[in-house]
Amino acid sequence: MPFNASTTPFIHPTPFTDPAFADAMAVRIEVFVKEQGVPEENEKDEFDQGSMHWVVYASIPRVSPPSSSSSQRKDRHAIDGTTSASELSQNRTPVGTIRLIPPPVSKKPYVLLGRLAVLKPFRTLGLGKLLVQEALRYAEAEGSAGRFDSPSEGIKWDGKCYIHAQTSAHGWWARNGFYLDDAEEWDEEGIPHVGMWRDIVLERRRGSIMI
Repeated sequence: MPFNASTTPFIHPTPFTDPAFADAMAVRIEVFVKEQGVPEENEKDEFDQGSMHWVVYASIPRVSPPSSSSSQRKDRHAIDGTTSASELSQNRTPVGTIRLIPPPVSKKPYVLLGRLAVLKPFRTLGLGKLLVQEALRYAEAEGSAGRFDSPSEGIKWDGKCYIHAQTSAHGWWARNGFYLDDAEEWDEEGIPHVGMWRDIVLERRRGSIMI
């Protein structure tokens, strides 16, 4: 599927209950199951339900053969990248996703990012970076408001984010601000992984939960 100057990316945050979650799973299955060989039954886990997911869509205008002067004008707009918002919304295709597991869900004192996947034809466009940035912005806002704290379990999130990075992608994560932990490499679904961290500076707002 081509991605060019006429294509507009659109990132949509979605909880597990949103129909858009199916689009996130479609991307994950394409990348992790079909491309990397992860068993499909292992791709969806118990953390999906309590997590926040983002899906990036490619809005690809549909160009049809001209049949009248009006349709010629419409097709010209599609080629020029000036298709109306309503037309674009009808042609969005999910091409990438990421997942954020909050501390109250994982029962860990850190945010866990993962399931970052972008379809192969779209991997040179910076969509992975955009997804990470969106997830981190959300984490900063939620954390600053105290919504990632769990007083009943003694969890107060201090801004640490953790990822299970595929070893082959370690350099990419490092370029996006993550640093290696001191744990050894491990195998996950037959793929070598390393742990990496990134710290978010939180500004605790008045009224946030204190532990």
